[in-house]
Amino acid sequence: MPEPTVNQLVATTINNYHREFADNVSNSNAVTALLRQGNRVRVIDGGKAISAPLTYAEETFAWYVGTELLSRAVKETISEADYEPANAVASVTMSGPDLAKNRGRERILNLLEGKLDNAESTMKNNITKAVYGDGTVAKSFAGLKAMVTDDGTGTVGGIDSTTWTFWKNQFQLIAGPDYPAVKAGMNALWMKLIRGTEHPDLILADAPLYSTYESGLQENQRYADARLGALGFETLKYKQAALVFDGAATGLVGGYMLNTKYLKFEIYSGRNFEPLDLPDQSPDMDAVTRHIAFMGALTLSNRAMQGRILPSA
Repeated sequence: MPEPTVNQLVATTINNYHREFADNVSNSNAVTALLRQGNRVRVIDGGKAISAPLTYAEETFAWYVGTELLSRAVKETISEADYEPANAVASVTMSGPDLAKNRGRERILNLLEGKLDNAESTMKNNITKAVYGDGTVAKSFAGLKAMVTDDGTGTVGGIDSTTWTFWKNQFQLIAGPDYPAVKAGMNALWMKLIRGTEHPDLILADAPLYSTYESGLQENQRYADARLGALGFETLKYKQAALVFDGAATGLVGGYMLNTKYLKFEIYSGRNFEPLDLPDQSPDMDAVTRHIAFMGALTLSNRAMQGRILPSA
């Protein structure tokens, strides 16, 4: 049986690595890791934008007796938030001289493994920055900083919360830097975010907030969240939610109190960290390149169930 060519080795290895690559990127930050565990990392078939259906009012309801006329009025209760997908690639390039120095199947695979590890790390870092960001990085998608704002306002998914006030998120100022103030502020925000049996399941905290909360707990109260703790995240439990310090959330001041039931990480089919169907080589470059592609966005369907924790001045 003939030895596979370099191009065939590269293509086969990257195709086989695709699922592990996608899982590792999803597990690189606390938000998408929890979404993945809750089956809210979705592969979608396409569309100009990613539409998130949302409910913001009750249907028509009335008590009645006997043969009273019943209303047939149509009341708009469901609309959509539309999110623009972003495109990204991590490119794996092996130069001709490098390939010449690493002849043979095993040497080429070792070289490719290092390149893939670096591509994965690069994709992780940049997807995580977008998840925690505000969408101002050119061509990226909007993240938590844009979706859950300090005063609840802003336009998210094409909906302006100044006009549509149901679309504002909750927020709470912590009155002081000590544990009693932190706990009181978190309790106050938690109460704003309860609807029947629904409540936040993920609290992201910066280092001061996390440390202050941890310092106030007795040793026998320090329970870690098993789901995120198993992935290596620094976690505690707050009521029924995981309280997480994620060092990748650079620039976070204070924290977020999230109900991830209404968050999704939605990725287009064929762009789920998969290689693009492009030529491996250019006639004027001594190299073999494969581009690993992402296309998608973080989406939110209920802002009112999300909260922002603001530290004291």
